[in-house]
Formats: sequence, C-alpha cells, structure tokens
Amino acid sequence: MKSYYQMTVLENWTEDLYKRLSIHKPSQISIEYISERLNVWVHFLDVRSKGIEASAGMYSMFIDNRLPASLQRLEFLHELCHLLRHAGSHTLMTEHFTQSQQDESERFILYAAMPYSMISRMALPELREEAVSFLAAEFQVPTELAIQRIDQIQRRVFQGQLLAVMGRNEEHSTNEEINSQHIRYEMRG
Repeated sequence: MKSYYQMTVLENWTEDLYKRLSIHKPSQISIEYISERLNVWVHFLDVRSKGIEASAGMYSMFIDNRLPASLQRLEFLHELCHLLRHAGSHTLMTEHFTQSQQDESERFILYAAMPYSMISRMALPELREEAVSFLAAEFQVPTELAIQRIDQIQRRVFQGQLLAVMGRNEEHSTNEEINSQHIRYEMRG
C-alpha cells in the first residue's frame, strides 16, 4: 500500500516543515510544541481564531477559547497555514483567491494533524472502522477527520496503483510496437 502513495506539493511542504521542527511523533503535534519552535505567540481569547504577522517573521495567533481543546488545535493548524503560506495583505484579493487559500488551509489540517510519514510507520488495524478509531485516538482528532484522511490515503494509493498499471501497459504497448516495427523492417530487408 505505502509504495504507491504519492504526496502532494502541500503535503511534502508540511512533511519538510515537521522535519525542520523535529516533529516525529503525534504527541509533538501540539499548539505549545509547534508555536514554541516557530516563535508564534498564541493567545486564547473569546474571539474567532485568527493569525497575524505583526512584523516580518513575528507571528501572533488568537485561538477561540470557547472551543474544545481538540478543535483549538485544528484551528491553530488552519491559522498556521495562513501565517506560513499566505502572508501579506488580503484586502485586494478576489473572493476566488481567498477561497483557494481557505481550501489549502483545510487540506493542511489533514496533513499536519495526521502526517503520512507517521501513519506509514504505524501498524494500522485491518478493518476500516478500527483503523479510523486508531488514528482518531493516536492523533487526537475527531473521527470525521480520521475518516477523511483514511479515505484520502486510500484514493491516493488506488491512483498510484492505477498509474503504475497504466505505465506498465504503455511500456508493454511501446515494446510491442518497437518489436512490430523491427519485424517489418527485417521483412523488407
């Protein structure tokens, strides 16, 4: 299963970030651990979550303290993506571009909350329901998020398998075509 999985550009970026921050196990995917390493000042307030870059390289984040701790962490990851990948003024951006950044931040949550590098080293239960429960508990994420991640991984593995088969078929067809041309050439000569 693992050999066919291919990461997206954003997923590779997230994995590289975690390597630089020395994040190697699920317990390190915490607001405290990540914010300390990136020097992000986090404030828990009765406001909607938001990240701001006070000045170049100085980040602050407001996390909604009305949310449960597990959702605060997901909000933190969402806002972290904005801070690290979507810097600058957003006042002149089109709605489409703003939505694109929101979508990327949502995908980042999946990759950052449950990195493939960690999942691939785990012995996942065979049954889907048990694997979902295992990931949800191991990474301390809602079950719905674990389902999304498992579904995403399964789609990517299937896509990788399909591309591998198509590549082999294409290679086989190309070899047959070359052999056929070679035989025709020999017949003429």
